[in-house]
Amino acid sequence: MASLRKIFSGLGTKTSDSNRVMGIDIGSSSIKVVEVQERDGVLTLTTYGELQLGPYADTEIGQSVIIDPKKEQQALVDVIRESAVKATSAVFAMPLASSFVTTIHFTADQKEDISSRVRVEARKYIPVPIGEVTLDWAEIESEIEDDKKEKETTSRRDVLVAAIQNEALNRFKVLMQFANLGEPPTEIECFSAIRGVFKEEEQDIALIDIGAVSTKLYIARQGLLQRMHRVRAGGAIATKRIASTLDLSFEDAELLKRSITKDDAKFSDVKRAHHSCYDRAWQEFRQVINEYEQTLGTEIETVYLTGGGSLFPATKNMIEDILQKKVVYVNAFNKVAYPAFMEDMMRELGPTFHVALGSALRVFE
Repeated sequence: MASLRKIFSGLGTKTSDSNRVMGIDIGSSSIKVVEVQERDGVLTLTTYGELQLGPYADTEIGQSVIIDPKKEQQALVDVIRESAVKATSAVFAMPLASSFVTTIHFTADQKEDISSRVRVEARKYIPVPIGEVTLDWAEIESEIEDDKKEKETTSRRDVLVAAIQNEALNRFKVLMQFANLGEPPTEIECFSAIRGVFKEEEQDIALIDIGAVSTKLYIARQGLLQRMHRVRAGGAIATKRIASTLDLSFEDAELLKRSITKDDAKFSDVKRAHHSCYDRAWQEFRQVINEYEQTLGTEIETVYLTGGGSLFPATKNMIEDILQKKVVYVNAFNKVAYPAFMEDMMRELGPTFHVALGSALRVFE
């Protein structure tokens, strides 16, 4: 799997003496952790856990919140303790809200070292001063056909640029130290998500991640991000819409959203309110996928679906109808071993813990 060098690359070293690694995914509504251990050459799931952040901000479960750093530290310690995590090594998936990822293009000789050019070009795209971010990049496959590139000395170079706000890096550095995790490596959550679903036999994949306040589309080629599109739409927003439509409190609407089945008398009204939050996202995602396919002359056969917000009934069918693609829920835990009796549970939990598991797997690449 191709990867960038610092922010989201393999470590180059194996795990600690205990051979356990914890992946950490801190979202806007919950914290997820997954611990993986290598046993006799087999990656094995040892434990996992999720903790809702709403109560730490004195609000309801499922709400998107911004909590005080001290409470965030306590929440991380709590989920580690309650999940019985033993790992002292970890990988942290940095939220996209604290990051910036884009693809830039410029013309250069095929043999030219473009390192200095990338930093100059990146200034044009990154919306904050370059000194306020930690920057990394990797060259990706150009949209120009290979045979044409071979005939040209100077051609277009396509580069994937990633940046993380230094302020956010420092914040999470303190957070990890508080949890006695030292200074774990950090990568942006989109790369953890792609790693968690990547298969060698699939050249082009699309992944839709539905979070609490945003829904993201990632398109990857041979495991390396090519396109990313984000829309403000998510589970917490859908809950507010359901609450307004049915005249419920947020707490009651969240409970209804999580428990309702297609046989429920209220399902039609709840589905209508829920789906209305995502109309723009699916239409924009269809355009991005179509543009990618037309530009590269390829076809994405399967769209993977993940994130806690994806679990509402009929979400998968709705996306299939609009994208006209086969949609499959991510089964992230199929990359690790676990007891056979947990199969159904792991399949159900896969979309929720996908990013946390993907980050932990980075160490074992």
